[in-house]
Amino acid sequence: MLNKSTIAIAIVTMLSAGSVNAVILDGDSQGDHVRLYGEVGVGGHFDTHPDYNHDEFYDTKGYVDDSFATMGVTGQRQQFTYRLELDYQRRNWLGGDGEFELAIDKLYVGYVLTDQQWVELGLTDTAFDDYDHFGDFTFNKSVETGEAGDQENTVKYQAEFENLIFGASYSYDGEHKSGALQGDIINGYMGWMSDLLSVVVGLETRGGSNGISKYGEQKQIGFGARLKLMPELSIGVNGFVEDEDLSTRKSGDVHLDYQTFRNQGLTVSAKYDLNEHWEIISSVNHEEYEGWDLIGPNYDYSKLPAEYGKERQWASLGFNYRPARDIVLSVEGRVGEAPEAGYAYARIYF
Repeated sequence: MLNKSTIAIAIVTMLSAGSVNAVILDGDSQGDHVRLYGEVGVGGHFDTHPDYNHDEFYDTKGYVDDSFATMGVTGQRQQFTYRLELDYQRRNWLGGDGEFELAIDKLYVGYVLTDQQWVELGLTDTAFDDYDHFGDFTFNKSVETGEAGDQENTVKYQAEFENLIFGASYSYDGEHKSGALQGDIINGYMGWMSDLLSVVVGLETRGGSNGISKYGEQKQIGFGARLKLMPELSIGVNGFVEDEDLSTRKSGDVHLDYQTFRNQGLTVSAKYDLNEHWEIISSVNHEEYEGWDLIGPNYDYSKLPAEYGKERQWASLGFNYRPARDIVLSVEGRVGEAPEAGYAYARIYF
């Protein structure tokens, strides 16, 4: 984690790039540009349920604040691109403390190979992270796929050819969001995009930490699809299946006895556009983790027993209100074996 002085220098460097004028800091007719962007969001989760809170939140409370802010700058000079993005977020994940954290989320340099192909090198999201929730229309996303997310020491290639899309990435010495080593990560996707039907399939594998952390090898397949049934109505399907090796025993600082855990999840969601300002979003969800199974051979006794065994199902209904193109007010309620009763957010993008 970078210290506050380093982050302060990054902010000053970003803002000294030029005066903000309609977000575009600098640009010319050749396509070279510098653009400032960001997001400010206030909101959180209500009535977090202790029996279903295995991996969702750092604590079970009546309200967990999840306010969030992002500020970044992207640019292009000739064929070279770059991006620097800072996040200010709560450490709300299991094992966190709920406090705010300021961190560099992305820092990379890229190169435009052709109009349809480009590469990035540095701290960036792994390839499948761009599409891991493609079939999930809910604002806060429902079933987590567990893919690698943002990683340092990453090289990523992406391409778009009319309806076809491709992407692949390699991350050296990848880490969990907690900082624990996960080993080298290879990640990729391919998909078909059209106005009627779009489908994306992603794959991921990691080398494991060789006893340094509890994370061993892993293989995962994920998929997402969107189908427009009517101009106002779309449905989506999102899911994953993962085999993840986790250490079940420790001797001193060395993690031992890695066992394979099968994890899987599925979301079916729908979005109905009432008009240009209002959307109704619904979903049904299934999530299954072998480590939750109290009677299974690989139950994780470091967690509280779950009411529902190794799986849970829940449904949601909510709405998004967009008073302007860059403002979203979102509210969702959940029923069933959900980790929370609902959430509410107000977010402004620039």
